[in-house]
Amino acid sequence: MSAALNHYQALAAAAPQTHAYQAIGRERLSLVELPNRKQEAWRYTPLAPVLDHQFTAASREEGLLEPEDIASLRVTPADHVCIVLLNGFFMPELSTLPPQVGLEVLDLEQAIQHSAIGIERLGSLSGACLDLFGAVNAALTGSGAYLRVTEKLTQPVEIIHLNYSFESEVLSNPRVLVQVAANARLNLIEQHAQFADLLSMSNGVTEIFLSEGAQLLHPRLQHDSVRTRHLSHLYVQQAATSVYKGTSLALGSAWSRTEFHLDFVGEHAHCELNGFYLAGEQQMQAMHLDVLHSVPNCTSRETFKGILYGHGKGVFDGNILVKKDAQKTDARLSNDNLLLSREAEIDTKPRLEIYADDVQCSHGTTVGQIDPEMLFYLRARGIPKAEATSLICQGFAAELIAHCEYPALEAKALSILQERLAPVAAKL
Repeated sequence: MSAALNHYQALAAAAPQTHAYQAIGRERLSLVELPNRKQEAWRYTPLAPVLDHQFTAASREEGLLEPEDIASLRVTPADHVCIVLLNGFFMPELSTLPPQVGLEVLDLEQAIQHSAIGIERLGSLSGACLDLFGAVNAALTGSGAYLRVTEKLTQPVEIIHLNYSFESEVLSNPRVLVQVAANARLNLIEQHAQFADLLSMSNGVTEIFLSEGAQLLHPRLQHDSVRTRHLSHLYVQQAATSVYKGTSLALGSAWSRTEFHLDFVGEHAHCELNGFYLAGEQQMQAMHLDVLHSVPNCTSRETFKGILYGHGKGVFDGNILVKKDAQKTDARLSNDNLLLSREAEIDTKPRLEIYADDVQCSHGTTVGQIDPEMLFYLRARGIPKAEATSLICQGFAAELIAHCEYPALEAKALSILQERLAPVAAKL
């Protein structure tokens, strides 16, 4: 395991320095402890898939893809803004960037070099890089995208992340910085899409700043190759009266871990955070959640669901912290899981830490199998068992997927889900 730390330290030392925040990452790499099962945050997460491979830092590669390749992956119309990050690097020749009032899109490296508005916020939410992979991303900061929104945008913006290279075992470190100004609004659609069956790792960090009265709808679909290792850190800071609605769907990758960090810094802000994960043979899906209520009169709703089959493994670790001064907080957390086999495993741990006395908070979790009565009801109406089983699973997931509030993305997710579940249902 120490070889893994030495390897990442060497990658960081060899990378060109383009931003002061990289120094923090490099410093942390000399101090940080490798993730291990003794650490609460990593207790249920298998680490061999990411620590046993010496992934090589990705470099910008030209000519790998054509615009037609991207067109087949998009869920937004062809004339809408679409940002393509290939191995973490902003690719303007593959992106669609029509001018739009109230929207600024830049390569992150260019934003750093030209001191774009708010670029000094880079790294301020992801903080001191207390874990290995956060430190690696910080040390290699430079590749990624910068978005700044100052108006109420009516058209969605799409970001497509792709891992594709002539090399094997490539590590991409995309970083996305999003700023939504006061009373502005954005629908930001993200896809981590599969293009090739490549052994690789994506180690991404997204930082989102919502100013007073800002609104962000943020659906995310991860359907990477089953050989991909996927690690995503999402940080959101909400000012007064802002609204964040995020839905993350984890369907692909052999090893996937998504971390959510939400922080309220102004009163009367509202957050809806939803997640769905599907894990089958040789798959592990983990979702970790930290919601910090540090000011009064804020509300949050966290709803997560999972379907597991075969030897699939799921991890849900959700925590809501209500500080002493956060009176009138209203926070609800739930996690529901459907297991389709005896071998499937789910480790679920929803938690509340409450230090205020005038709050409304709840949390809960369920783990179960397909309801026999529901299955009997469908079969009694002439629906074959396999089809009935698939319908029940799709209904379980569809309620949450609908929170994406973008029909094309929802249809794509449901299509992937149906394709994955059809052979499973046939064997039950």
